[in-house]
Amino acid sequence: MAREAGRDPASLPMTVWSPRFSDDDVKRLRDKGVARIVVQLKTAGADELLPVLDRFAKLIPAVAG
Repeated sequence: MAREAGRDPASLPMTVWSPRFSDDDVKRLRDKGVARIVVQLKTAGADELLPVLDRFAKLIPAVAG
């Protein structure tokens, strides 16, 4: 569609949304050129959500380009 509109597909940032990602999924998506990943957190208490946020906080610098 980008080419049909006269645009370079490589110039369009890709965003992926999914409620769950493994660390390997994130790295694979980065390698495929995905610019942003939107995650969905379930409604839960801090004791359950903070470890998930901590995991992403460690992963982001490892995969940031």
